[in-house]
Amino acid sequence: MMSNLKHKHTQQLGREQLQHLLTVLRGEKKAELKLTNLSVLDLVNGEVLPGPVVIDQGYIAAVGPEAEVLQAKRSVDCNGQVAVPGFIDGHMHVETSTMTPFEFERTTLPLGTTSIVCDPHELVNVMGKQGIEWFLRCSELMVQNMFVQISSCVPAVADLDINGSDFTLKEMEAYLEHPHVLGLAEVMDYPAVIGGNPAMLNKLAAFGELNIDGHCPLLSGLELSAYRASGIQNCHETTNYQEGKEKLAKGMAVIIREGSVAKNLDALAPLITDYSSPLCLLCTDDRNPHEIAKEGHINYMVKRLIQQHKIKPHLAYRVASWSAARHFGLDRLGLIAPGYKADINLLTDLEQVDIQRVVIGGQFVDELKLDELVSDKLDSSAPPLQATMRHNVVASDELAIPLTPGNYHVIEIIKDELLTNLLVSYYNGRKFDQPGINRLAVVERYGHQLPPAVGLVKGFGLNRGAIATSVGHDSHNIVAIGADEQSMAQAINHLLAIGGGYCVVEDGTVTADLKLPLGGIMSLDSSEAITSHIIALKVAAKNIGVTVAEPFVQMSFLALPVIPSLKMTVKGLVDVEKFQLIELQVEAPL
Repeated sequence: MMSNLKHKHTQQLGREQLQHLLTVLRGEKKAELKLTNLSVLDLVNGEVLPGPVVIDQGYIAAVGPEAEVLQAKRSVDCNGQVAVPGFIDGHMHVETSTMTPFEFERTTLPLGTTSIVCDPHELVNVMGKQGIEWFLRCSELMVQNMFVQISSCVPAVADLDINGSDFTLKEMEAYLEHPHVLGLAEVMDYPAVIGGNPAMLNKLAAFGELNIDGHCPLLSGLELSAYRASGIQNCHETTNYQEGKEKLAKGMAVIIREGSVAKNLDALAPLITDYSSPLCLLCTDDRNPHEIAKEGHINYMVKRLIQQHKIKPHLAYRVASWSAARHFGLDRLGLIAPGYKADINLLTDLEQVDIQRVVIGGQFVDELKLDELVSDKLDSSAPPLQATMRHNVVASDELAIPLTPGNYHVIEIIKDELLTNLLVSYYNGRKFDQPGINRLAVVERYGHQLPPAVGLVKGFGLNRGAIATSVGHDSHNIVAIGADEQSMAQAINHLLAIGGGYCVVEDGTVTADLKLPLGGIMSLDSSEAITSHIIALKVAAKNIGVTVAEPFVQMSFLALPVIPSLKMTVKGLVDVEKFQLIELQVEAPL
């Protein structure tokens, strides 16, 4: 059985690999590569040590003065740079970058992200096991280490939403032995865990020998103890210091997130100390190409930790690599030391995080010609490109909200958070007692032809037109926000026509869009082209009054019924605190 972590990708050297490496260490043969004139950051002792670094068969043979005597076929002068381990993104969804895995690799590998732990539940929600099988095929074609967690909650919460496909435990178990599978992806249905739901416990038991990732925003006390006792090992949904401290004290790793909307780094950076750093990891979760191009990826988080939060460099680089490797049981990743995979970032300055070159598996990334290989790799992976937008054209009157005087539940967004507030606002027959309330619709897109679910949202600021997306976590139905039903219907129908994506409507015209033909959630374009579209979408959204920095990412999470407090699915408004559907209009007290 390969369900043992020791048999996973990067974990073992083949016999011939090891034999050759040993002959190098005995001085009998030349290594493949020797990095000279550099120093090495020791993440264990917190020191900067002298080089060189000798690499053979993709793994590190020796480091430091002892490596001086070893010969290599190729020697590279690193001009006094500092070597740090390649970065590991501890939890993310490639789909929410809107890039294919190969385009993601091309974009983030030069930024120093040499390994990712991804959960493809976005695509699995759209098309079931076809989605996960494609991701596993991609993982085998990639240079970047892509580890794939098996999606645990499809849909996120049963009975509260409709998605594109089931994903049964029997199907999940088929991937236990795959070398790129490390375990079970984020377990979002924490009430099922705490309540001892038999189906949920069966999933936890099936993956008990591997990693089990968590998702428990604001959970505390005995409920958090129950969740942790079940075997769940981490959480990336932590949003405040005390919440993080409690999770750490209970032996749960805190994966600190800085995505395009959910920005928790500032609140959680104080958690990182010499004591806690083994249980602190970094992740992006959901980060789009525009943010990556403008700021960076994991390298951006490391820089912020050092420069803004005054975290010691060895701790900042530790949580970006070795802590994640240890947490996931990846014994040959995360350090620059003998027997570790040669995934190395070369910098001129530790505090600036100015990566000059990246080495992965003993190869320089800038010599791999990743740009030229994206198209061929994508073709070889046989991507599932079937149509997934199967709802009939939506009429504007289907989106009407029959408002009468009274109190209404409103979803209020919170800046830089996926959390929302449950707001109650009074409508007097002409207007609400609070400004900035827009119409919201969620439209099922998998062919059931359900009428749209309609509601109200505060915080986007639209004063005309509409915006819409087919990226609606996690079931990925269409989400639209607008000032009027006609604009919303036009935006929704445009997405149905183009096979999914983002769009903005102003004065009866689609002023910007981005096509996402792969599952209605991913583009086949380059990150640069996607970024260009996102910039145009942001401008178009701003023109109709949108004040949110990342409107399409923000709105996509309005449909996720596992993050408090109020969300909306195709079935209606969901009170996430109670995990139950509620009416749009508040019942008058008796």
